[in-house]
Amino acid sequence: MKALLLAAATFGLLGCGAVGGNPAGSGSPSAAPSGGPTMTDADENKTLTYHVGDTFELVLHEQSGWTMWENVTVSDRAVLQPMADTHAASVRGVTLAKFKAAAPGTSELTATASMACSPGAACPALARVWKATIQVIS
Repeated sequence: MKALLLAAATFGLLGCGAVGGNPAGSGSPSAAPSGGPTMTDADENKTLTYHVGDTFELVLHEQSGWTMWENVTVSDRAVLQPMADTHAASVRGVTLAKFKAAAPGTSELTATASMACSPGAACPALARVWKATIQVIS
């Protein structure tokens, strides 16, 4: 009986704060940025939103059995501009990059890594791609 009351109270409280939509006449909601100042390995295959003028850093860590992440690229430099960060320094195995959300639109952010093989050993030609989608809004 206590479990049933606890479940009913929990669902009742959860429902109290769940109000959807906008008040009448308020127009469309303002999209809040979903991306923070730093993107990491955990943001792989996610879509993040930034406002024009926002800047953020990409910090990727080398995965076991793979080389460091490299070839960090964007699909649309008009939307997402790479920035030089002369103060950034990383430790071995960490790839850093900095970007500015320059114009409204969508751009793919990618990086690649290949298999880490011992010198002179036969190595399969395998590659791994890290990807995230960046939406820039006004």
